[in-house]
Amino acid sequence: MRFSKIKDNDIANGLGVTMSLWTQGCPHHCKGCFNGETWDFDAGEEFEDSDLEYILENINKNNVHRDLSILGGEPLCPENVDGVIEVCKIFKEKFPEKKIYLWTGYVVEQFNEKQRNVLNYIDVLVDGPFVQAKRNLSLMMRGSSNQRVIDVKKSLDENKIVLFQD
Repeated sequence: MRFSKIKDNDIANGLGVTMSLWTQGCPHHCKGCFNGETWDFDAGEEFEDSDLEYILENINKNNVHRDLSILGGEPLCPENVDGVIEVCKIFKEKFPEKKIYLWTGYVVEQFNEKQRNVLNYIDVLVDGPFVQAKRNLSLMMRGSSNQRVIDVKKSLDENKIVLFQD
């Protein structure tokens, strides 16, 4: 897995303060994407054990409650999905009380088996591609009205899509 950046204190992605991991590489190339610099699969850096250690050691830095946001790029593309699942698994084992937010251009109903595995670890999923014609900056945690903010745990429990309510 490659990544673009880790942002320690992010107030734009998730509720409250999050630490954000921006994966590198995206196959979707949505028109109007605000983060086109993350499209190139050869850019960014290889995600190493030391990067995961940085996240784990700094998530509570200065006694600020932070959750984890994973964006991109595309976290769930074949090039990134294994690394993202590993990060989520290790993070949840160490911090089960913290939320993991994940943004993907894929739609959850069309996830393959590997992509579905991430649902075991994340709390909130924003799915669907950004559609410029449906752009709406007043929406919570999403850029276009076709995207959904899904409460993953409730969705798994109820075996249907349950939208996240803050």
